[in-house]
Amino acid sequence: MELTVQILRDWFGQFNVRYFGNELPEPCFVVNKARRMLGQFSCKRVRQGLFRSYKTVGYTIKVSEYYDLLEHEYQSTLLHEMIHYYIAYAREKDTSAHGVLFRQWMQRINQDGWEITISSKTAGYTIRNQQKNAQYLLLAIKTKDGKHYLSVVSPSYRKYIERQIMLSSMIIDHHWVVSCDQQYANWSKVRSLRGKRVTMEEYERIIGENQG
Repeated sequence: MELTVQILRDWFGQFNVRYFGNELPEPCFVVNKARRMLGQFSCKRVRQGLFRSYKTVGYTIKVSEYYDLLEHEYQSTLLHEMIHYYIAYAREKDTSAHGVLFRQWMQRINQDGWEITISSKTAGYTIRNQQKNAQYLLLAIKTKDGKHYLSVVSPSYRKYIERQIMLSSMIIDHHWVVSCDQQYANWSKVRSLRGKRVTMEEYERIIGENQG
């Protein structure tokens, strides 16, 4: 679905009444294209008074439209950030960012069928308007100690990374592979010699694909 600031405002108003006693002032809403976080809450702490107590101001909730989410998933993301907002606004202390208090709120609200989670990992989500024919330049590496690595490389840095490989005494085998597999859409494109550790089976599967 298409996400807008007005949609977030409407949902916020409904959830504020339903779950938070309508206590939360409407924050600033931002719809962005963040790749690593589906949602984010932020505010500022301002010290005040003789005893230097503080108040929180500048409440902002950001929700990413980078991924193609269902309405229910966007709403669960907003509720996640609203829990953070309520804890900050009420100046309650939790054991950590997603500590005991946050989890109590999460479990309570999830009883209504929401899917609020602790993790905001984006693996597995489909990128909005993603081109089906997108290609990814993969680099598969095998090192002397028997380890295997895989990375998605920014094409303009291929020659630079190839030179780094030639200078490395640890690398005993490497392959360049062009893949259309959309699982790599969420991988960061590297510009230096680094990658994720993979199994030997995954390494062999990768180099079995069409080489670039």
